[in-house]
Amino acid sequence: MATKPEQHTQAVLFLEHNCVVREMLFAEFEAILDGFVPVADKAGDTARAVFVCIDARLKIKAAVFFLISFDSRGYADQRWNVPLEQFADTAARGPDLGAGPIRLACHSQCPVAWHQQHLWDPDMTPGSNNFVLLRKSAIRNRLGLTVEEAAEPPPPQPPPAAAAPPQIIEPEALERHLTQKLHNQYEQEFRDRMAQLLKEQRLRILTLNSKRKQELQELQLEHQRRSQDHHEKIEQMRCMLQDEQQRNQQLKQTIDGQAAKIEGVREYFEHKLKTAKSVEIAQLQTLKTNFEMELDAKIEAATTELKEKLQMRDVELMYRNELSAKLNEEISRLRQENQQLLSNSADQLLDKMSRNGISFVAFHPGAGHMTIPLGDMATYLDNPGAYAAERCGVSEKQYDDWLAHYTSPTCQALNERGELCGALLARVESPVDFHSGESDRCDCHQPKAPQTLTIVQG
Repeated sequence: MATKPEQHTQAVLFLEHNCVVREMLFAEFEAILDGFVPVADKAGDTARAVFVCIDARLKIKAAVFFLISFDSRGYADQRWNVPLEQFADTAARGPDLGAGPIRLACHSQCPVAWHQQHLWDPDMTPGSNNFVLLRKSAIRNRLGLTVEEAAEPPPPQPPPAAAAPPQIIEPEALERHLTQKLHNQYEQEFRDRMAQLLKEQRLRILTLNSKRKQELQELQLEHQRRSQDHHEKIEQMRCMLQDEQQRNQQLKQTIDGQAAKIEGVREYFEHKLKTAKSVEIAQLQTLKTNFEMELDAKIEAATTELKEKLQMRDVELMYRNELSAKLNEEISRLRQENQQLLSNSADQLLDKMSRNGISFVAFHPGAGHMTIPLGDMATYLDNPGAYAAERCGVSEKQYDDWLAHYTSPTCQALNERGELCGALLARVESPVDFHSGESDRCDCHQPKAPQTLTIVQG
């Protein structure tokens, strides 16, 4: 007799803080993807959800742990294109949730590599196991699924009429036979159970490794960002120090010149005073007064000249900053116009290709194969290197320096003769781990610790 094909119900569960906060059928989730229904409580957030296939006995047969983002109004990201049903059919085996090992797709067990960033790993910690949570949610049946009662075992059939007289089996032989049969049956069940436990432990190890790797990458990115900020601050302070030293030198030269002029005037009037000793006291007092007035006037004139120069420099800096801001605004406007023109020129063709399910994938060293959304196509075409650097989490300059090192891993320092060192180095595989000036230097040309700089006051 032909068996009836097993019917599965597809549903989507939203998880938050180890709780199922929302349950819906896959048809309702498709309405959210099509933009007909917003999810207000997920506005501006990235939700963790699970696509499950539930059989007629409320047992989970497949699970896909995926991420989906919502905009500020609660509408799903239109660029989201994870093939949930395909993953549920082709994913590898996972733990047993009551109906045998399920089909499981997650971040550590993804059938398609470029969709890995849109999946997440379940928590298998005792007390907060996501699989136990999914199994309990399916049994609660808040979706109101039709439950098929388990079929009763058929009644035992009477033994056929014996055509020959039954054979007499000795009790010892019968006991050995039953013992061997039970031993084989328990041994097979034990092996199946151990194989399933090994699969679950391997999956748990994969999820833990993926989580630790993600945390390590976040720490590396944070360290890289802080290191870059410190280098920029050091360079900024160094430039400020050089400017202050130059300004102090200029002021010192100006003061020395003014002091020399005053010294010359003082010597001149002292000479006049010496030659005018025979002049009357009134004339001497007049000379002293004139000397002091002229000296004060010269000092005031020199001070005024310096103040005017400083004011003129401040005005020039102000005008230069205003001009720079206007030029930056003009450049930004031109870039936006250029990007808009590029987007409009190929908008129909790209939209048609996107509707037909064509994805744009580009390969860059360090970033690997990247799926380029339709909205980012103009940005990518404008500067592919900057786009790849952003995907890697580094600046464009650092990515270019790493790419040069990745292409030719040699020492870039200059030796005493002014020639390139060219010593072979160990290649740094990730742009995040690359430090310009350190990773592209051999042991003999590693930078020394910066010395303390002292500002000399004039």
